Amino acid sequence: MTFRVLQGTDIVCFSSDWDQDPLSKHHIIRRLAAGNRVLWVNSIGLRRPAVNSRDAQRALAKLGRFCGRRTRAVAPGIIVLDPLVLPYHGNPVLDRFNARWLSRQVNRAVAGLGFGRPVLLTFLPSMAGVCGRLGECLAVYYITDEFTKFTGHPAAAIERMEGDLIRHADVVIASASELAAVKSRHGKPITVIPHGVDHSHFSAALKIRAGQFPDDVRGIGRPVIGFYGEINDWIDTDMLAALARLRPDWSLVLLGRIAAEAGNLDHLLKLPNVRWLGHKRYRELPAYCAAFDVALIPMKLNELTRSVNPLKLREYLAAGVPVVSARLPEVEPYGDAVKFATTAEEYIKAIEKLLKSDRTTLAPKLSARVAGEGWDARAAEFGRLVEAALARKAGSG
Repeated sequence: MTFRVLQGTDIVCFSSDWDQDPLSKHHIIRRLAAGNRVLWVNSIGLRRPAVNSRDAQRALAKLGRFCGRRTRAVAPGIIVLDPLVLPYHGNPVLDRFNARWLSRQVNRAVAGLGFGRPVLLTFLPSMAGVCGRLGECLAVYYITDEFTKFTGHPAAAIERMEGDLIRHADVVIASASELAAVKSRHGKPITVIPHGVDHSHFSAALKIRAGQFPDDVRGIGRPVIGFYGEINDWIDTDMLAALARLRPDWSLVLLGRIAAEAGNLDHLLKLPNVRWLGHKRYRELPAYCAAFDVALIPMKLNELTRSVNPLKLREYLAAGVPVVSARLPEVEPYGDAVKFATTAEEYIKAIEKLLKSDRTTLAPKLSARVAGEGWDARAAEFGRLVEAALARKAGSG
């Protein structure tokens, strides 16, 4: 698809780190960069750092990048800036200092790149203090999570900063209907743009046969019940452990980093039929999906996950993998293609039904179910929304 919207625009984007595995932000920005210029500002963090080796390493890495070359080209049309701020949100004095210092770093980079008046696009709720300091022609807030509900985040400070940002923003977008409903209390209209899928990337799994499965999963006993994603405290690890104990003849394969917030997982990972294979690169995921007999979205149901629009839902389906999921609001519309469960017993019952299905005929149908939900269409929808807002501002000006 040739991207034909929002051409010739300079964009300053505040988001997570560019070098991490692709999230919705990466997919949207890669497409916007076709015909536009983007300065991607790496994450300034929301969680206050803990006293542990992981946070210390991240802080040293950020300091090293800041002291070195602060901007770098990472893809056509995309320049990444590594800023440095004090990671203690919620202190009014430090918040004002961070806003001024961050704006100065960004403005220096913008001037060096020869940007005009940019569109300010933020995926972070803490950017209200930057609005108006970059000479932007439009401010857009794209909400992808309920940040106040993440463990370790300063909820009250984020709630205040996010409220200010929504009031400042010209356009507010949410990735989930539940998010839009919650955030609409600030009095701004919110447009829902659901997540998409790189369908061609994941549908490649349909052509991968058993002899082409990754080495570390090829010899595992079948059936393989799989999950990939960050293993954090929103994953129902107690349910997974119960499932594995009740079906010792099944192999439960888990892919992804284990977050500190997940706590001690010995009750799950030490079970003989559980295999944690560590983090896998995005390019490797279709081959692992091909090896899964059934894929899981085993989230707990709480205030955080009710607003989640899981990327892996469409990715599993595009790969032709049958899915059993927690009954998340954003997954409910896919009830024709997904089975739902809460307890280990319900997951087992749903998995057993799917294992009886003919994968050869089911997989293409599942993949076709999300074929029209690609990231090109989502980015085009975003672009048209921003174009309309720019036209309104030009008309009123």
